[in-house]
Amino acid sequence: MSHTRLSNLLKCYALLPLEKEVISACLIGDGSLEKSGKYYRLRVGHTVRHSEYVLWKYKYLQRLCLTEPTYVPKTNSLRFGTIGHPELSDLRYQWYENGVKIIPLEFRLTPLTLAIWFMDDGCKHGKSVDFSVHCFSQESAENLQRALSEFNILTTINFDGKGKRIYVRSDSYSNFKELVNPYIQTCMAYKLP
Repeated sequence: MSHTRLSNLLKCYALLPLEKEVISACLIGDGSLEKSGKYYRLRVGHTVRHSEYVLWKYKYLQRLCLTEPTYVPKTNSLRFGTIGHPELSDLRYQWYENGVKIIPLEFRLTPLTLAIWFMDDGCKHGKSVDFSVHCFSQESAENLQRALSEFNILTTINFDGKGKRIYVRSDSYSNFKELVNPYIQTCMAYKLP
C-alpha cells in the first residue's frame, strides 16, 4: 500500500488512550505539533546519544508513523514524525495559544507522562530533581505544579539564568522516583540522583 493511501487510512482511526498519553507527555517536553497538509503531526527528536529513548517512544507511536526514526547528520539526532491526524489537530488547539505552547488547565499527569516529561526536560538537582519549564508561562508552570501535587509531589517554581524551573522538594523525591522508575530508559538514568 502506498504511503498516501496508508496515511489516509490511519487518519480514520481514533488515537488509542496510550498514544494520547505519550503524545501529551511529548508536548510537555521536547515534542511539537507542526502542520502536515490539512492536519498537524507530532515531531519527536533527540540527540543520537539518546537513541534508545527515541526508539522507546517510537514503539508507543509507530501505528501513527509511516517511516522509522531517521538519523539527522546536521544535528546528530534521531527523529520521527507521525502522520498528520485530525485528533492531533484537535490537540494543537488545546495545547497552543497564539502559536505558543501551554499546559491546558484540565491536563493530568500519569506515571508514564511524568517519566517522559522528566526524561525530556528534567535533571538531577542535588538529592532531588527539577524540570525546565522555560518555554511555559507562569500559569502553565503552576498547572504543572498542581498536576504534580496530585501525586503528593511538592514543588517550588524558581528561576535560573534562563527562566523558570520546577524543583521537586527533597521530601517528595521518593514519591517521584517510585512513579517514574519503571519507565526510565537506561540512557536517561543519569538524570536521577
